[in-house]
Amino acid sequence: MIKRFLYIFLLLVLVTHTNAQELFTDSLKHEIEIAKDDTIKMVLLNTLAEAFVEINPDSAFYYAENALVLARKLDLRLEEVHTLGKIGYALTNMGNYPRALQTFLSAIAIAEDPKSEENVLSAKYHDDDEFTDRTVSPYIQRISKLGRIHQYIGILYGNANNYEKEKFHYLRATKILEPTGNTRMKSISNGTLGRVYLTLKKTDSALIIEQRAYDQAVESGYKRYFGSILLNLARIQLAIGKKQLAREYFRRAITASTEQKYLRGIVAGNLALADLYKQSGKGDSSLFYANAALKVAKKMNVPSLLLRSYTALAGYYWSVHTNDSTVKYQALIIAINDSLFNTKQTQQFQNIDFDAQQRQQEIQAAEKAYKDSLQKYLLLGVLTVFLLVAIFLWRNNRHRQKSNTILQRQKKEIETAMTDLKNTQTQLIQSEKMASLGELTAGIAHEIQNPLNFVNNFSEVNTELIAEMKDGIEKGNIEAVKAIANDIAENEQKINHHGKRADAIVKGMLQHSRNSSGVKEPTNINTLTHEYLRLAYHGLRAKDKSFSATTKTNFDETIGNINIIPQDIGRVILNLITNAFYAVTEKSSYAPTAVGASEDKKYEPTVTVSTKKMGDKVLISVKDNGNGIPQKVLDKIFQPFFTTKPTGQGTGLGLSLSYDIVKAHGGDLKVETKEGEFAEFTITLPK
Repeated sequence: MIKRFLYIFLLLVLVTHTNAQELFTDSLKHEIEIAKDDTIKMVLLNTLAEAFVEINPDSAFYYAENALVLARKLDLRLEEVHTLGKIGYALTNMGNYPRALQTFLSAIAIAEDPKSEENVLSAKYHDDDEFTDRTVSPYIQRISKLGRIHQYIGILYGNANNYEKEKFHYLRATKILEPTGNTRMKSISNGTLGRVYLTLKKTDSALIIEQRAYDQAVESGYKRYFGSILLNLARIQLAIGKKQLAREYFRRAITASTEQKYLRGIVAGNLALADLYKQSGKGDSSLFYANAALKVAKKMNVPSLLLRSYTALAGYYWSVHTNDSTVKYQALIIAINDSLFNTKQTQQFQNIDFDAQQRQQEIQAAEKAYKDSLQKYLLLGVLTVFLLVAIFLWRNNRHRQKSNTILQRQKKEIETAMTDLKNTQTQLIQSEKMASLGELTAGIAHEIQNPLNFVNNFSEVNTELIAEMKDGIEKGNIEAVKAIANDIAENEQKINHHGKRADAIVKGMLQHSRNSSGVKEPTNINTLTHEYLRLAYHGLRAKDKSFSATTKTNFDETIGNINIIPQDIGRVILNLITNAFYAVTEKSSYAPTAVGASEDKKYEPTVTVSTKKMGDKVLISVKDNGNGIPQKVLDKIFQPFFTTKPTGQGTGLGLSLSYDIVKAHGGDLKVETKEGEFAEFTITLPK
């Protein structure tokens, strides 16, 4: 059924002559008779009404009325607006202005209500005229239909010779249609607006707006009412005295309207040429075009167009003094005027218009009263707030005065407490420094002790050898003396070697501690790290002979020198390595490390120190396979005075100070850990 329905719409596009039009309408009527779906029947009825809207208003009215019944049955409010627009336009062409106005006002009331967007027709139903687009949002559909109704009602007021209201509704339509982007509808709206400006003698405005309508019609490729725009441009050219150009526009207008089967445009164009030739004194041409207009007007049976045609012919016959024809057409004019503008119909139209104005005024008055009420309550609310704020500030001021004395006393107590805290902090920091210094000193002492032991041992041996050499000399045993002398010489070389070794150790440590000013200098980070690893290890060995741990290094030799304060970074490295040794020692105290333990369960305390270059950064990592750091304290380890060590074994400042030193170098200190398995601290420094 849907495919057949879409085929019917395709026929509409292909209609190019009268026989095809009749074939199309007959096909539509047949489809309506056999349609079982109310929605499809409604759309087909609207399509049929649209086919007759400009050629037979009676038929357009009949089919639109039937479509309206179905739209209301299906509760499709926007389709109801759409159908009411067709009915109102048909009534306008039929000359029933009061009922047309009432119909348009009903459509506006529905279209202005956003609730009409709640139930809309699906996009699968093809559009039944050039202005409907069911693929856009319900909001755009609603305002498009509202703008179209204002265009219709503007036409109605133009037919009723109320040009100010005609202009009002065209302007309203133009404003409403702005967000839709529908260039077709904008073109029609501006085309009719330009005409009313010309009627009101505003020629410049009329020309600007009509030219805009022309450009929009060309842009959109919409030609149905192109003849009407050309007709208005012709009238404007005539008004500014360009008769020849006006005549060309009139002829183009008639041609365009004929091509589009826009009969109203054909009538208007012929009447305009009839009037132009009458003014030029070409009576025969004037009569020809007036009769051409009447012929089409009779076919449409639109009272307003018949009235204009009769008026043109009556004027012609009066100018040539043909009294019987003049009387004939004047009688026809009177009859139509009586039907269009009789006292009853005029009064009905005015009453409906007046009621609409009254309702609008009541709405505006209600809105104004609401706004005034809202402003009044808002003002009262603001005054109440100001009063409450004033009371609050007054009470707050009193409390503040009372609190100032307490705050001053508390301030002094806090200052005293802060002084005590700073003193304590200084003492703890000094204690941490001394602890680090003790570990460093123990390491240095161990490093120097080894060469000193060699020096002492070989010195003692040489003393004994010298005594033996003297004894050999006395006994005259020259060969033994020579051998002893050689041994003494070798021992002296070893003493010298180990003495230089001790000297190198001392100089190396002095090298790392000489810059007490804290100035950065190019430093080999691998050498620095390795030295502090040895010092930390030997320092712990010096304090605890039972201490033992495997140390592994993995140094990136491509790093080269980096700018740091060596003694500060050395202190950080020493602190991290010492903590790592402490962690593996703690785990060793209960983990199976005995030689007899199975290999898969045997614990080997290990500390791994590595360096790595990554782009413009250098990473120094210290990893241990101890117990790791519990998640519940992980966020606190860099806080001053926080420690997991037993009381008396740590100040809680080591990691805090290390963090500050690294940050001062523009770097970062982070930790990764898994409880029960490992902890890895990584220093990141700029290259």
